[in-house]
Amino acid sequence: MSEPFSELVQRRLATIRDEGLLRKRRLVEPLGEGRCRLNGRELWDFSSNDYHGLANHPEVIAAACESTRAHGLGARASVLISGWTPAHQALRDQLSQFEAAEDVLLCSSGYAACQGAISALIEPGDLIFCDRLNHACLIDGCRLSGGSLRVFRHNELDALERQLQKAHSHNGRRWIVTESVFGMDGILAPLGRLVELAEQYDATIICDEAHATGIYGSCGQGAVTDLRESGRYDVEQIDRRIPVRIGTLSKALGSQGGFIAGSAELTQLLWNTSRPLMFSTGLSVAACAGASASVRLLQEQPDRCRHLRRAAAELRQTLSEAALTLLGDSDSPIVSLVLEDPERTMNWAGELEAAGFLVGAIRPPTVPNNTARLRISLSSVHSPNVLDELTQILLKLHEASSV
Repeated sequence: MSEPFSELVQRRLATIRDEGLLRKRRLVEPLGEGRCRLNGRELWDFSSNDYHGLANHPEVIAAACESTRAHGLGARASVLISGWTPAHQALRDQLSQFEAAEDVLLCSSGYAACQGAISALIEPGDLIFCDRLNHACLIDGCRLSGGSLRVFRHNELDALERQLQKAHSHNGRRWIVTESVFGMDGILAPLGRLVELAEQYDATIICDEAHATGIYGSCGQGAVTDLRESGRYDVEQIDRRIPVRIGTLSKALGSQGGFIAGSAELTQLLWNTSRPLMFSTGLSVAACAGASASVRLLQEQPDRCRHLRRAAAELRQTLSEAALTLLGDSDSPIVSLVLEDPERTMNWAGELEAAGFLVGAIRPPTVPNNTARLRISLSSVHSPNVLDELTQILLKLHEASSV
């Protein structure tokens, strides 16, 4: 007789608990302006991916409310049936212009956009070269596609090139799957070099811009736009080798959902083959209208992006000079402070919370073993004084742990 179901659940929970990795739900109330309420206390929120505080911006909320009054809340059906509303079309038109793409496809989440695009485009017999630290949605899409998966060490392009060389005689298509900004590390992918390798070895890049949308580019179009505008690389080559760009509405744009930018033929193909798109109810009308307002605000106020990246670079420099262990050397608003031990990580997070700061404590299996960390997410609405106070607390914790 098999183990009773209740005992199975208890046994697996006990294993997670014994490893110090048990997660619990907690109620966090967003308050806007970079603040939240947790357990009855107001805290500065450095755990959120709302990188510009747009989720609570009056114009974003007003746009969502107005659209909801006009068209209702939900999309009511799959976008293929009747769930593509005027709000969806308006956002699609706006994002196409924003991303300088022929067309944009909207999805119910960034996870669905990544998983759906990859699993629909990559075919059995194809080879996939996937960065080891790619998000789970990218890895899941690769596995579902039926292609042969090859994982290369994070951002180690010499290792990637060796794998591409070995596959030079492979008859199927070669794909490189990467994030442009790695969400747990805040590290930027070397997109320029990836394009060069893709050109040399005839590979196609699928790039997830989730943590670059709203941060990089002249007004938040993403890291691929930065690459195109840098003047260091051939623009036609970039467009040829990165024909699939995936972004999110759920982070810097303060709404919810995901999108895929590319050619009209690409979006038509995905419209007919991407299972998460075909079999999910469309984005809510409110999410579409709110995202449209956020894109407009970033276009009108491009300094938001530059200010945020400058503040992140300054925080990273200060912590590095104090000999704290950080991942990467970028100006991403994700600042990952590696503490290695999960218990130490939770203790530091508790000390920060007691001091009035909510910071994400990230442990395995979300990140590799021995890389438990504080994931500090900056927002352009955090003032210099608040950032300075957070910095001083981190330095004191570091000093106390070094004694």
